[in-house]
Amino acid sequence: MRIRLLGPIEVESAGAPLDVGPRQRRAVLAALAVDAGTPVSIDTLTERVWGPAAPEAPRSALYAHVARLRRALAQVDDGSGRPVGLRRHGDGYVLDVERLQVDLHRLNRLIDTGRATTRISDEQRIAALREAMDLWRGDPLATLASDWANRVRRSVASQLISLAGAWGAEELRLGNPEAVAERLARILGSYPLAEPLVSLQMRALCAMGRTPEALQYYVDTRAQVVEQFGAEPGPELRNLHVAILRGELDEPYPGNVGPVSTPIRHVPRQLPADIARFSGRHDDLAPILNWLNPAGTGDSAPVVSIYGTAGVGKSTLAIHAAHKLASRYPDGQLYIALRGTSVDAEPLTPVDALARLLRTLGVSMSCDQEQVDEAAALFRSVVTGRRLLLVLDNAVDAAQVRPLLPSGAGCGTLVTSRQPLAGLSDVRQLRVGPLTVPDAIALLSHWVGAERVAAEPEAATAIAEWCECLPLALRIVGARLVARPGWPLAELRDRLADERRRLDNLEFDSVGLRASMAGSYDRLSGSPDRSERAIAEAFKLLGTSPMTELSRSTAAQVLARSEAHTERILERLVDAQLLETSTPGSYRMGGLLRLYARERFAGSEGEVTGEPSDKEEASGSRLA
Repeated sequence: MRIRLLGPIEVESAGAPLDVGPRQRRAVLAALAVDAGTPVSIDTLTERVWGPAAPEAPRSALYAHVARLRRALAQVDDGSGRPVGLRRHGDGYVLDVERLQVDLHRLNRLIDTGRATTRISDEQRIAALREAMDLWRGDPLATLASDWANRVRRSVASQLISLAGAWGAEELRLGNPEAVAERLARILGSYPLAEPLVSLQMRALCAMGRTPEALQYYVDTRAQVVEQFGAEPGPELRNLHVAILRGELDEPYPGNVGPVSTPIRHVPRQLPADIARFSGRHDDLAPILNWLNPAGTGDSAPVVSIYGTAGVGKSTLAIHAAHKLASRYPDGQLYIALRGTSVDAEPLTPVDALARLLRTLGVSMSCDQEQVDEAAALFRSVVTGRRLLLVLDNAVDAAQVRPLLPSGAGCGTLVTSRQPLAGLSDVRQLRVGPLTVPDAIALLSHWVGAERVAAEPEAATAIAEWCECLPLALRIVGARLVARPGWPLAELRDRLADERRRLDNLEFDSVGLRASMAGSYDRLSGSPDRSERAIAEAFKLLGTSPMTELSRSTAAQVLARSEAHTERILERLVDAQLLETSTPGSYRMGGLLRLYARERFAGSEGEVTGEPSDKEEASGSRLA
C-alpha cells in the first residue's frame, strides 16, 4: 500500500490504484498523510483543506469526507495484515499508517541515505537517489490550490531540486549523461531558473557532443534571470559557460563530487505575527502590494516608505502587507525594529542594524568591517541574487535607513517612520492617516464584540471620534473595555469627553498614547541642535491656543515671532507629524496632540529656553 503526494494524490493497493473520491476528499487524505501516525486537529484540517474559503459548517463536511475515506481505506492492507485505520483522536483524527508508506516521508528517508558518508556503499547511495527520483511524479499535491498546499509545494520543491542536483552529479560521475539530460530537461521545464540543474544539464549535453544545445541553455537561462531579477547568473554557471566556449571543459561532471550532500539554505522568516483585527486600509494596502513587485521593477530594488503621526498604525499596516507579500520573496523576510521614536531605548545605529541583519543571514562582521560603508557593502553582497523582503520598522530618518537598503532587483524594502524619508532616492512615499469612522467602529467591534457595539452605537461613534480614529487609541480603549465587561460604552465615552481625563483613559497595561506622542516630541526637545529644541518649545506654546485651526498670523502672535520665522517652525512641525496642514497657510493640531502639548507646557511653564529670537535668527540661527 502506498500513498502518493509527490504528484497527483493517489492511493495504491496491491499494485492497483484505489479510488478515494473527489478532490476535496483527496485533500483531506493529504492533510492527514503528511502527519501520518500523528493526530491532526479539526481546525488544522479545515485550514489545510479549505483555508479562508471554508464552508459554513466545516466540521460536518469533514465528518462526511472522513467517513467515506474510512470505508475506502478499510479495504486496504497496510502490508502487515491489518487494515489502514483512520480514527478519531481528541479534537481531530489520526491516519494509522506506517510513515514510509507515504512517498513524502519515504523521500526524506532516501535523501538521508543518499547523503550518508559511512556505512553504505556508493551503489547503495546511488540506488537510494534513483529511487527517490522515481517517487517524483510532478508537482506535489497536484490539483490542490489551498495556501497550505502551496506552502508544502514550495518546501518540497527545494528538496526535490537539491535531490535532482545530487542525483545528476552522481549519474554524470558514473558516465550516464543521457539519463541526466532526459530527466533534467523535464524538470527544468518547471524550474527553469534552478542554476545548479542548468549547470548539470549543460555538462550532460557537452558529454553527449551536443555543445551548441548546452550553450543555448545558458543563453536562455541568463535572459530569464536578467528579466526577472535584474542580475547576472551566479559565478558557477558563468564560469562553466566560459569554459565551454574556450573548449576547456575537461570532464562533463564536477570533478570534486564526493559523497552526495543536499545543501540547505537558511530562509529567515522574521515577520512579527500578522494581526487578526486588521480593519480598513484597503486604499493604502493596494499600492504597497503593487509597488513591491520584484517581477516588475527592472534593475532596481523597490523601496516603500510608510509615514504618519503617532498611533496611526504604520507598523501594523507594514507587517500586514509584508505577510501578503511573502510569497513574492521566497528567500525570506527580514524584520528589524530601528527604535526611531522609542522613549526607553536609543535608535539603532546603521552598523548595529547591519550586524543584526548579517547575523540572521549567517554572516559575522569581523573587526575590520565595523565601518558602516564596509558593513553596508558586505550586506549588499550577501543578499545579491536573493529575493528577500526587508521590513525596517520605526526609522529615525533617511540617514539611518540608507546603508540598510539592498541593491539590485529581487529584494524589496518596506520602511515605517514618523516623517517622510525625502533623503532617499527612488522611494515610494505613502502617508497613512487615521481610519474612517466606520472602520474605526469596526476595529472597536473586533475588540469588544459586535453585540456590545451594536447595543450602544452612538457611544461607539463618540469613542471613535474622541480617539480621533487612531488605531493605537482604539486598541487601548478596546483593551480597557474588555477588562471591564460590566462597563457600558457610555461610561468610557464620558471619560474621554473630559479633557482632563482623556489621555489618562488612553493608557492600559504599559501602552499609552502619551508614550507614542513622546517619541516625536522627545527627539526634538532632546536634540543637540538648538533649532530643533526651539521647535519643541514652539509645539508646547501652540498647544495652549484654544483655536483648532491656526493661520500663520495667529501662530506668529502665539509664538511672538515674525510670520516668516513662524512659517518655518510650522512647516518643521508638519514634517515631524506634530501639526497638519490641508491648505497653504492653514495649520491644525489634533485634539489629542494639543492635550499632550499642554501637559508638557504645564510641566515647564516659564522655562521656554533655547528658542532663538528674531535678532538671533537674523544673525544666522535659522530653523530651516
